[in-house]
Amino acid sequence: MSNKYPVEIDGATGEVETLPPRKGQRYRCKLDSMGDVKREMAKVYREARSGVVDVQDATKLTWCLQAVAKVIETSDLEKRIEILEGQK
Repeated sequence: MSNKYPVEIDGATGEVETLPPRKGQRYRCKLDSMGDVKREMAKVYREARSGVVDVQDATKLTWCLQAVAKVIETSDLEKRIEILEGQK
């Protein structure tokens, strides 16, 4: 079977279903602060709980958001240290 679109096997019937092609639009959200990351993580969680996003995909997205949060945290600490060192 040759198909250029991804397929999914229905667990109940065993039927192969062609998934619709993904839209080419980029997902955009603000991730400039820990609050932004927190909001996005909560959104991913709610979407996974409601079945909008697959739990495995949600796990990967959350991992990426945790990495972004760590970068924000490190950057904020770096700025604070620079300010403290400048006061001496």
